[in-house]
Amino acid sequence: MNKILVVDDIKTNRKLLRQMLQTLKVYTVCEAINGKDAIAVYESEKPDLILMDINMPEMNGYESASHIKSMSGDNYTPIIFVTALDTEITHINALISGGDDFIGKPFNVDVLESKIKAHLRIRELNKQLNERNAQLLHEQDLIEHFFESALKKSFLDESIVKYHMSSMSTFNGDLLLVERGPNGGFYLLMGDFTGHGLTAAMGTLPTAMIFFKMAKKGLSVSEISRELNCQLNLLMPTGMFLAATLLELNPHGDIMSLWTGGMPESYWFDQNGEIKGTIKSQHMPLGILKDTSFDDATTVYNMIKGDKIYLYSDGITEANSPEGEMFGSDRLNEVMVNNSVNRFDAILQELQSFTDSHDQNDDITLVEMTCDEVPAADDN
Repeated sequence: MNKILVVDDIKTNRKLLRQMLQTLKVYTVCEAINGKDAIAVYESEKPDLILMDINMPEMNGYESASHIKSMSGDNYTPIIFVTALDTEITHINALISGGDDFIGKPFNVDVLESKIKAHLRIRELNKQLNERNAQLLHEQDLIEHFFESALKKSFLDESIVKYHMSSMSTFNGDLLLVERGPNGGFYLLMGDFTGHGLTAAMGTLPTAMIFFKMAKKGLSVSEISRELNCQLNLLMPTGMFLAATLLELNPHGDIMSLWTGGMPESYWFDQNGEIKGTIKSQHMPLGILKDTSFDDATTVYNMIKGDKIYLYSDGITEANSPEGEMFGSDRLNEVMVNNSVNRFDAILQELQSFTDSHDQNDDITLVEMTCDEVPAADDN
């Protein structure tokens, strides 16, 4: 049963409203004798709707309504002013102070009842919306927690793997996972799910679970890529897929096995900063093909200590300047080739300068992997 707070300094007016409301048998009624008292009663009784007089001693209805609205926050508590002052300025002040409606004295009972019902319906809709928003925020917190946990779980020794990730929205459609293998080397998966935000992040959980489990067992890049493709093809909606680069670097840092599908070309530099080549995508993204059509062939590269591999998502090349110009592959290539020292930072600085803090239109990920002896596991 909805609770209505009646605020009026005249006892007979309060009594009249109480009797009318109780006749309807769908409301309970509490009372306040002025605006100041209304604030105290609101705090203790938490009414669903307030019928507020305007001219009252100690604190008038305008002041009281303003205080109550600030206290209610996102919870919609409708305030209907009940007043004999039927002027335009009265109506304006009533709305400015936080009132939601008004009715003149003497009032029509049927009109009053219809106004009360209408505002209580709005209150119920507001309550439902707040509950849904609270549930959504809870789900967002859980997913954000998972993203953070996945990164913390990853083996991210900066001497081997340096990265930058920047999401377009709350949820990142880009993914970076790194895990040690049982032989002392490590596996790395960098991917870019279709789309942006929560929709793009849907596949993160199954992808991470499969990757970490198979990497810990020391399975091959071919086996991991096949299993990821199979599961994403089964689980993800049509049109959702993961462009990805999956690689394994052996403990000595001199052999790299790599599978890549749907990603931009990767850059390969030697220890002197000279480009050794680019690594182009050879396959379809994960999750598109049925298992019978999937190609799990990997390429093996002989690496030299100090070689660096640069992986990035297309959020970098497709980033826009304030004028709408794209950063582009040519600009990225120029920055890569012309900055042998601190290349990673130079890319980010050039990107920031180019976009000039313009809003992102895609998730951005940049990874620098240095080929070297893989540090021993930290048992602590």
